[in-house]
Amino acid sequence: MISSVSVDIWRLSLADLADRAPALRWCLSDSENERAERFVFERDRTRFIACRAILRGIIAQNLNIGPADVVFAYGEKGKPFLEDHSLFFNLSHSHNEACIALSASATLGVDVEHIRPPTRNRWIDLAQRFFSVAEIQALSDLPERLQSKAFFACWARKEAYLKLHGLGLSLPLDQFSVNVDPDAPAKLCSTEWRPEDIGQSVLYDLPTSPGYRSALAVAATGSVTINNTVISGIESFPFFEKV
Repeated sequence: MISSVSVDIWRLSLADLADRAPALRWCLSDSENERAERFVFERDRTRFIACRAILRGIIAQNLNIGPADVVFAYGEKGKPFLEDHSLFFNLSHSHNEACIALSASATLGVDVEHIRPPTRNRWIDLAQRFFSVAEIQALSDLPERLQSKAFFACWARKEAYLKLHGLGLSLPLDQFSVNVDPDAPAKLCSTEWRPEDIGQSVLYDLPTSPGYRSALAVAATGSVTINNTVISGIESFPFFEKV
């Protein structure tokens, strides 16, 4: 377990990149381009293309190769990784916000969530179906005006932890607890599924655009240095000069 870790975070505005997405398809693999074609809505297709292209550009810069030369392998639950390089990364996007996390020394997971009003049910009703007993109680204790913000803070923290382990939603969300208070630092409070993670994994809230929540989970026992970058275009990537 790594005691001191450095993590680079890139925040993307997908709305700013949407017009450039079609021209970025040259660096995607055949399977990624096929996946892009399966999206029903154009907005989902362009978001996927932009995210994958920028992810490839970031990895390529670190490995000093071209973005089209990045080869992904996939875990049992679909989490991408690099077989031939010790470089850990994760990507998440929601609505028009995306976040990419990368570290040379520690496994990680990242999540971003678009805060939106409930439709048929309140967020507390959804929490009661999926969250742990401790999280449900903490959410219920908050004023109703804070519950949407708290729900998505909790969800982003939980999702980041799941993605750290490459589990997606295959692990029931009530098998571990994070803190719910949106104004308090992120924390892994308990985990019946993997008790050793207490003290071996850390959670952080990440800066976002208004209307979003984002969280990072890192396998580390000591200090974590987080370096934040906002990407508003592809001009910062020399590999994309042809676009």
